[in-house]
Parts: sequence; structure tokens; C-alpha cells
Amino acid sequence: MQKEDSAQGLTFTNRAWATLLDLRDPATAGARRISDAQAWLVENQFIEIVSQLGRPNQVVVLDESGDGKPYVAPGAAARKEATESAFGAVLHRYVQIPRAFWINGYLTVLSGAGVAMFLALLCERGPAANDEALWFSPKDAERRFALSEDTRSKGLRELAEAGLVRTKRRPINPADFEVVHVRNVHYLDLDRLNETAVIKPVQRRVVRVPKKRAAAD
Repeated sequence: MQKEDSAQGLTFTNRAWATLLDLRDPATAGARRISDAQAWLVENQFIEIVSQLGRPNQVVVLDESGDGKPYVAPGAAARKEATESAFGAVLHRYVQIPRAFWINGYLTVLSGAGVAMFLALLCERGPAANDEALWFSPKDAERRFALSEDTRSKGLRELAEAGLVRTKRRPINPADFEVVHVRNVHYLDLDRLNETAVIKPVQRRVVRVPKKRAAAD
């Protein structure tokens, strides 16, 4: 039986991975994308590829920190560290991505920026309810999540178009009647994950300015 704290290798062809991820032309172009992705993950020590005679290569997941150590599930790691250090549970704290995110296709319609912002907001939200207002400054986004302003803006726009995020303007100091500062706050709608993923560009109102008529001769 597989131990809870050990990594289990996965043996699938690149075509199977491409089909699972719904990539275009899974037998050719899709398989090449999988091969390129695996090469990057190997180079950055997120996975290990084990060759098997007469069978597809085996993919072994390594520690998500990229240090090349074997992968250990967060729950098992927290329990182990808790017996050795008071900070064990804190060091291995994690958020769980809802299954519907994968099942209903959100991984395939969102770009890397959209997925990154979804994970950042999910981390900020924690166990809070859907109506919890979320906010962090561009400086915090870069310091805590290594997200540039362009990535942050693009990701939030995609999440809004997918119906996963609503953004509103809220005052920072509502009691100050002289100078009121406002900021954008975001609300995650995880119930939207139960619907099939669709990106619908947000319609922006365009104000047309009538052209001036040429002066009569």
C-alpha cells in the first residue's frame, strides 16, 4: 500500500496527458507541449522523469519548493513537523483547490495570469465565506506572490470574464468626510465553479463624441 507521505509515480503517454488537458492535436502538437512542459519541470526540480523499458516514462512529483526533495503531502508533513517543531503546522499550511476547478474546465480557459490570481485570492480568502472582501496592494502582490502589476491586472480581468470574481470600489476611510480614499476590493464566487467554464469578455461602455460639422461657406 502507498504510504501517505511518499510520492507515487504516474505512467502515462504524452498523448494521454494532452488528451486529459484537452490540448489541440494531442497526438502531435499536444504531445510536444507536454514534453516541453515536463522538460521545464525537470530543469526546475519540480518533477523527476524515470525511464522504463518498453513503457512510457514515469513522472514522479517532487517538493513544490523546487529544492529537488521528495514530495510529501501537506497534511502528513504538518503532522510530522508538529512533533518536531511548534511551527510545523504553520510551515505546511495550504489551501485546497475545489475539484470543480479541474472538472469543469477552468484550468483550460484561464491563462497563467488568471490561474495565478485565482490561487492568490483563494489563499487570501482562506476558510471565509464567499462574501468576504479581498484586497492586497500591488506592492503586496509582488512581495508575497511575485506577481507583476500586468499579471495582476490581466488575471483579475480574466477571472471577472469567467464569472469567478466581482470587483467593487470601496472607501478606505468612510468616516472621513473631507478626503475619502477608495480602492478595489474583490469577491470570489466559488459557486460559479459548478458551471462549465466560459470566458465572456466584459462589455465596456463606449461614449462616442459627435464630430463637429464643418463651418458652412
